[in-house]
Amino acid sequence: MAVTNGSLTVLGSSGGFPIAGFACSGYLARIAGQSLLLDCGPGIAGALIGADAKAGIDGIVISHLHPDHVLDLIPLGYALMTEWLTEGRTQPVPLFVPSGGLEFLQRFSDLFGHRNWRFAEEGGSAGYRALGAALARGHDWLLTVFDAHEYGPGEDIAFGTTTIATLPVDHRVPTAAMRIALEGMDFVYSADTRFLPALGHFAAGTDLFLVDAHFSGPKAPGGLHMTPADAGRLAAIADAKRLVLCHLGAPQDGASARQAAAAHFAGEIHVAFDTREYRL
Repeated sequence: MAVTNGSLTVLGSSGGFPIAGFACSGYLARIAGQSLLLDCGPGIAGALIGADAKAGIDGIVISHLHPDHVLDLIPLGYALMTEWLTEGRTQPVPLFVPSGGLEFLQRFSDLFGHRNWRFAEEGGSAGYRALGAALARGHDWLLTVFDAHEYGPGEDIAFGTTTIATLPVDHRVPTAAMRIALEGMDFVYSADTRFLPALGHFAAGTDLFLVDAHFSGPKAPGGLHMTPADAGRLAAIADAKRLVLCHLGAPQDGASARQAAAAHFAGEIHVAFDTREYRL
């Protein structure tokens, strides 16, 4: 694999709710000089925002609209709003959501009355004035600091100079696996799904395969997810170089999950609870 400056950080991967201080789904890819967040579940804002109180991201892609993948868009939006108000930021962060996502975001934001807020249109920073003007027009400040776009799972997403390929997977609601490939690097994120051979073909030859393996032990109560053995089978179909078992039921399931995956896949196997930094 060619040496690049790309990296993938597991900010969180807990299934359903944060476990042992580990946030729900959120993966930060640093590629082509930009930072792209894949999913934004509970705890991700805290894992992402440092002492400088800045979000530090250039774009977000949401795989599906379940709470453990989207809830921290609200606190992340508050951090961005603060950058607009106090530092004069006026550039929204591109946010890509699957089909139905725009209506979902507006209804979600309306629970907190964000369209009813008011900022003065005069004085203050450029960002302060821009938010004030947007609210005066009846817009939502949350959907001002985010530049939200819908995509259909299966459609490509253009993010700067990067193209994100997506594949519809099997998780009851519209859900997309994602593949990001640049010269010298490639990774695939399965998102939440049942076993789907087409996903293995979608990930063919990938350097790094992040795979939902939620049915990893007694802490996994059910739903449309895979087992670690399923994840190993998919990685074998893909002939992936490295497999990362994600969205596990509990940290203590790591050893048994790795063992189950290894029965089907002979390559490198990591557990997202344990290994959180990957070079691409």
